[in-house]
Amino acid sequence: MPSPADRYHSLDSLRATMMMLGLVLHTSVNYVPDLPVGLGWPYQDAQTSPIFDWLIAFIHAFRMPVFFTVAGFFAAYLLATRGASAFLRNRWSRIGIPLLVSVPVMLPAMGGAMFYAQQFTAQPPPPPKTDLQGVSPDVLWENILMHLWFLYYLFLFCVAAALLAPLVRRVPERFRSAFLGAFGRSANGWVLLILAALSGVILYQMKSWSFDYHGGLLPPARIPLAYALFFLFGWLLYFRRDVLEGFKRTAWFNLAAGIVFFLVHSHFVDAGCGDVRFCDSNAVLKHVGAIAFLAAAAWFLVYGFLGVFLRYLDQPNLRWRYLLDSSYWMYIVHPPVVIVLPTFLAPFALPAGIKFVLVLSVATLLILISYHYCVRSTFIGRQLNGRRYPRRFPWRADCTP
Repeated sequence: MPSPADRYHSLDSLRATMMMLGLVLHTSVNYVPDLPVGLGWPYQDAQTSPIFDWLIAFIHAFRMPVFFTVAGFFAAYLLATRGASAFLRNRWSRIGIPLLVSVPVMLPAMGGAMFYAQQFTAQPPPPPKTDLQGVSPDVLWENILMHLWFLYYLFLFCVAAALLAPLVRRVPERFRSAFLGAFGRSANGWVLLILAALSGVILYQMKSWSFDYHGGLLPPARIPLAYALFFLFGWLLYFRRDVLEGFKRTAWFNLAAGIVFFLVHSHFVDAGCGDVRFCDSNAVLKHVGAIAFLAAAAWFLVYGFLGVFLRYLDQPNLRWRYLLDSSYWMYIVHPPVVIVLPTFLAPFALPAGIKFVLVLSVATLLILISYHYCVRSTFIGRQLNGRRYPRRFPWRADCTP
């Protein structure tokens, strides 16, 4: 077993990249054709493209699975190196407090942005029960965490891990060693297939033919359970980090296989009804096919992205490090920005792709500026990044992160 590194630059980069993909995902929603009424998104541009339907579904298939895998790895690292008390204090400081502070701040910001954007949308007006002025308490309760739901899940997973760790240590050493040995020997083989099968069983319970969303405090068990499997996988990887080298060798194969499996999944979704709640009995086989290939796609893409980042981004880079430090802030504050900005382009008949690039670029720039001048060297930056950084660009001064 290699000794724990001071910093896993590749996995840190991967975790932050998955967070920043949230900007891509939520910017894309503005340009989805035939945006379903009641989706919870207030704006649809007059110029749309089916590419964004595909892009959203593709990102959704791997982004949170990859994130929770890396989060599980780092959680195991913190617990093993710092102990349970320090681990829980760290998780409360870096996850619990940002979540508690962000929700009451972002709720009115999101409400105002959605009310404003609805005045410019090209989609039909939503029915009264989904209008921002008449939203029902049940709908509000199920979306109270908004886009920050994953922080809630992650904090619960960390607490559960800290509580279960002493029980696991009571298992005789020979059994634990045998289990980790089997996991390590098959991590790049049978384990992948077993995990895909387990995910398929869980995903079959989803109401949609994908990972369901629930932004409330009491989500259906199937949703956190689906992500807990990836968290557990990342946790086990930490204790067999010697197998990470094997992910590099098969990185591109796994990525390609994941994309192929996702395309087959999309074929089943297009051939079926897309939502199990409205399917007839003849759609069951299509549902099974969609879920089976989605589970395979998710796991092969997890393996693929792990391998690519371990292979190419395992060295420190000051510019990349700066972007990674900003990713947490970028994800927390971006939704109102990517909801409002597209409305300024509503009068222009530009292609959807150009509008998407413009909105994403301007949103990223504005949020980075706010991070640099309002967050990085302040108490907010200390809460999100673990320390205050000087308000200088690290690649232009003697300012080592």
